[in-house]
Amino acid sequence: MNLRLIFTTVLLFVFSMPLFSQNSATPSDGNTQSEDDNRIGYQAFELESTNLQEADLGMEVYIRDIFPIISDRDVDEILNSREYRSQPVPVVKNDGSIDTVLNYVVRYNVRENFIADDATLLWELNIPEFKSHLFHIYKNDTLYLDSWNNVVGKPGSKTYAGHFEAYRIRNWPSWKDPSKDKAHLPPTPPGPKNPLGLFVVHYDENSLRYFHGNNKNHLIYEEDRDLSLGCVRNDNGNIEKMKQFIIKNVVKSQDLSGWLNSRRSLVYDFNEEDKFPVLIYYKTFDINKDDKGFYIEFFRDIYNYANPANINRTLNDPELITLTTRENVLAEFKQKYNQGITEEQFDKILSNLLNKHSYYQKYYFDELYKKLSLGN
Repeated sequence: MNLRLIFTTVLLFVFSMPLFSQNSATPSDGNTQSEDDNRIGYQAFELESTNLQEADLGMEVYIRDIFPIISDRDVDEILNSREYRSQPVPVVKNDGSIDTVLNYVVRYNVRENFIADDATLLWELNIPEFKSHLFHIYKNDTLYLDSWNNVVGKPGSKTYAGHFEAYRIRNWPSWKDPSKDKAHLPPTPPGPKNPLGLFVVHYDENSLRYFHGNNKNHLIYEEDRDLSLGCVRNDNGNIEKMKQFIIKNVVKSQDLSGWLNSRRSLVYDFNEEDKFPVLIYYKTFDINKDDKGFYIEFFRDIYNYANPANINRTLNDPELITLTTRENVLAEFKQKYNQGITEEQFDKILSNLLNKHSYYQKYYFDELYKKLSLGN
């Protein structure tokens, strides 16, 4: 494969599709982008290859290397932007004869935030949704990157809601069971059988909760994922992407490149310039949009916060706890949705949904409106 990656020129506003707005830090399952006049520019990259598939592979390897947490969706967008021109190139064969092959000069358009030096990350988690949402804060815009499945704390060992900062990372950590009845047991050594997995991101000094990998990856994809001792477990592939991203893109105060392939137990406390925000909230519904349109989705009140006595106000920020009530849902509807269905019509639909709905299922507004129109 003959790949020669060449930076060419800056192409601003190549696509007409808008990106996420400055004031929105709400994911849309990675399928739709919000309407806003703020656009992020694109830069064109060219590479040469005798094979278009190899060119695609070369571009994908390159972009995943420089921006490890890029989503599959965004990689596909880059590859689908491919334009190329070809020209015949003479090649001398082993027997001395001349053959001709096609050489392709292939161009891809890459969103400029993926190749910028500024890599301020925002890591959000909605506890009852069992999902975290990653954003890139770039030029005062909050750009949605991806959503990841997570395991969160059990009702008896909750994950807490609050505004935090990532302040420490650990590579190949050991683990000590915090249970009092297991205090006599030795720590679990680093390695694949360690419950913390191979990488840890600390964010909450008060409750000693953190994001980490795991030793039971299948649990990340169970329907009910309130299973941990309070920390936030991640798919091992995703926490490896986060490790790569933090080391390559986030930490500027020190060269941690030696961590990338290391199996040593290492700890690094961030300098102020390295820290990035972590927002953890508790919200039992969501109004959002994907390729099929606007929808509402409901999540279980896994900690029974409908009973205020269950809310630890020392370790939780109560302002970040939003439960499924008519008032809360209507307020978000008015904020996010202003087409197709009136507030009065949605209120009728909502009355039925609040009485009878399934959890972790999307109810699309268009379908709900059709049922309302038919009198169902």
